[in-house]
Amino acid sequence: MSKLNREVLYLQASGQRKRLLGEQHSSVATTLKILAGLYYYQGRYDQAKELLVEALDQRKWLLGEQHSSVPTTLNILTGLYYYQGRYDQAEELLVEALEQRKRLLVEQHPFVPTSLKKLAGLYYYQGRYDQAEELLVEALGQRKQLLGEEHPSVVTSMNNLASLYDSQGRHDQAEPLYLQALEVFQRLLETYPED
Repeated sequence: MSKLNREVLYLQASGQRKRLLGEQHSSVATTLKILAGLYYYQGRYDQAKELLVEALDQRKWLLGEQHSSVPTTLNILTGLYYYQGRYDQAEELLVEALEQRKRLLVEQHPFVPTSLKKLAGLYYYQGRYDQAEELLVEALGQRKQLLGEEHPSVVTSMNNLASLYDSQGRHDQAEPLYLQALEVFQRLLETYPED
C-alpha cells in the first residue's frame, strides 16, 4: 500500500472516529498519533508536530495530566524535535516525560530506565558526557534491580555505558563492561530454547 493510500485511509478513519465518537475521544487521539507518525516518516515534520501536539492536548484533557499515556506521547514528540535539531525542546520534553514516569509508575518501573536512556542519548549527542554517564549508570542499576543480572535489557544497558566509555577513550572502564555483557549474553544464548 502506498504512503498516499495510507494517508487517505488514516484521514478517513480519523473523520469517521470524530463523527461517531466526537472530537474529544481517546481513539481520535490515537488516530492523530498514527497519522503524525506517517507524516514524520514522509518528512512532513510540521504537520506531524501539529497532530502530535493535538493528540497530546486531547490526552491531557481526556485522561488528565497524570495519565501514563501522556509521557509516551511526549516521547514521540521528543523524537520529532530531536531529528529536527531542536535539542532544547527535546530535552525539555524528555525531562518532563521522565519525571512523569517516575511519579506515575513509581521510580522502580521498567519504563523509567528507558526514559533515562533516551535522555542520556540526547546528552551524549550533545557532548554532555558526564550527564549521559550519570543517567546510564542509573538506568543500569535500575534494570539490574528490576530484572536481575541476567536479562537482555541489562546487557543492553551495559553495552550503552561501555560504548560511552569507549567513545571517550576510557577503554579501561569500557572493557570490563563489554566482557561482562558478552558473558551474560552467551549464557542467555545457551539457555535460549531452540525451535
